[in-house]
Amino acid sequence: MRAAAGLALVLAVVAAGSFIELVQDARSAVVSIRAATPVKSGPAAMFPGAPPASSDVALGTGFLVEVGGTHVLTNDHVIADVDQLSIVLVDGSEHEVRVVGRDARLDLALLAVDAPRLSTLHLGDSDEVEVGEWVVALGNPFGDEVTASAGIVSATGRDAAGSMLAGTALGFRSYLQVDARVHRGNSGGPVVSTAGEVIGVAVATSDRPGELAFVIPSNRVRDALPQLKQYGRVQRSWAGLWGRPVTRDVAEQLGLPKIAGALVTRTEPDSPASRAGVRPGDVVQTWNDRPVDHRTLPVLISSAPAGKPVKLTVWRDRAAVELNLVPEPMPE
Repeated sequence: MRAAAGLALVLAVVAAGSFIELVQDARSAVVSIRAATPVKSGPAAMFPGAPPASSDVALGTGFLVEVGGTHVLTNDHVIADVDQLSIVLVDGSEHEVRVVGRDARLDLALLAVDAPRLSTLHLGDSDEVEVGEWVVALGNPFGDEVTASAGIVSATGRDAAGSMLAGTALGFRSYLQVDARVHRGNSGGPVVSTAGEVIGVAVATSDRPGELAFVIPSNRVRDALPQLKQYGRVQRSWAGLWGRPVTRDVAEQLGLPKIAGALVTRTEPDSPASRAGVRPGDVVQTWNDRPVDHRTLPVLISSAPAGKPVKLTVWRDRAAVELNLVPEPMPE
């Protein structure tokens, strides 16, 4: 049903030559984030002719989400150096907010707002996003108008997920890439699909033209939200191994029964993986009896409780070998 609705909206967009309906439906959940006193190098500095250190209370964009109550999601770098914060809704009303949780690794911040009957946006499934899909990046940097920039998905980052294995929150190639314009004004705002679902959070730290536009995938955002709300931060684990997809050639060369798993290319010295006996050339097949590949393994490692042993099955010398790996807190 969702796919059919999305197709219908795409056809309507093509026919009308605009994304008017899409923006109108989403705009009430897009908010402006403000500081109590003017700050430098915020969205005000991006206008032609403005000095780089222009001061303004505008910080950037956020949007309303449901996380056991209505909250505001934005980039961590947007609010990192400010103590007193407020948001401005599309109706012009201003509301104080407080920081609930921050994750500098993923560049996310969760804010609490106490206001009734607020519209929220739904997080979609970023793993379903395909290269070539239309998306719209929404912003509300100054609280006076919701801005929109449209483009297509240039890269999904899914096949680069193995770069997360060694101990980062999100490998630099694992972001969604879009050619919709993302700048300081709409950084922290939602990037929505033609079905009106958030497929990621826009992130920008400069306004140099021609740079790639990066988007934090919604599935990584969804993974982080419960911990941001409960603990105020994201507690991640690491294993200290690098991996890549298992190809048909690799499977034939190693005698694998099927094309599956994550091929280990390197282990960090004195890491949980090296202490468990994981070797380059191993293929990780299961994590606590759950089949894995190069995409799912990083998420399982990151979310595993530190200090709790995990049964790892690897393919080595044309046979399955069981190892015990104990994840550790991800190094700062």
